[in-house]
Amino acid sequence: MPEITAQMVSQLREQTGAGMMECKKALVEADGDMDRARDILRSTGKAGAEKRAGRAAAEGVVAATTTGQAAALVELNSETDFVARNEEFKALARDLAELVTKVKADSVDDVLAQNLNGSETAGQRLDDARAKLRENVLFRRFARYEARPDSVFATYIHTVTNKIGVLVELEGDPSNASQQELARNIAMHIAANKPEFLSRDAVPAEAVEREKQVLAELTRNEGKPDAAIPKIVEGRIGKYFERVVLVDQPYVRDQSKKIAQLAEEAGAKVRRFTLFVVGQE
Repeated sequence: MPEITAQMVSQLREQTGAGMMECKKALVEADGDMDRARDILRSTGKAGAEKRAGRAAAEGVVAATTTGQAAALVELNSETDFVARNEEFKALARDLAELVTKVKADSVDDVLAQNLNGSETAGQRLDDARAKLRENVLFRRFARYEARPDSVFATYIHTVTNKIGVLVELEGDPSNASQQELARNIAMHIAANKPEFLSRDAVPAEAVEREKQVLAELTRNEGKPDAAIPKIVEGRIGKYFERVVLVDQPYVRDQSKKIAQLAEEAGAKVRRFTLFVVGQE
């Protein structure tokens, strides 16, 4: 069995919220496998359901721009929060978002090769920022939605930190003020509830099966009879979908309505969304 280090225990505790001893026991039982250890903690009710794996040590900001042709969301990273709060750094993020709406790029490198503000490329502007701010500045990722005749776009940036950003597209009427407001409200909901998928169809089958296995073990540990477990699990899996699927989530401002119902009542449908949280996958 591999050595269970203090760093592994600390990482598992950060990801699950479980106690140090419980994390160590789970890692020992899982032979050091972090994913298995998380499942063990969840199946015994000692871990939260939130998925906090994949967190990266990075600072920075997100920025968004919407035009008549496209909408964009970008993440720009720095080494320290001090630089992330720099106005020039935030202006660079906004300029990159605007550039992304103008060009059809397949990668970050493609965007960096594009002309920015007429006199230099985005890559050159990035190099200038590194030299001036004396930190490694990284254009990490972007999302771009090309406008369609029925696209209703909205963006949301958490203004206190600029570290959470959402881009959402509804299928509807771009001139409809109510649908525009709905799109903004759904963007804010996404920032608060952090869904992982648009619909149940988008959830990988293996993820659903794994969740069912965790729920089955949790139900068994509660002392429920084996014959009743499948039915109980099917009832509980709905809560999983409410947690990870946007259209199944109760609207944050009105828990009596789910997002799909909210959009339908407004004559719209959620087409897609992108959520960026600085430093996370």
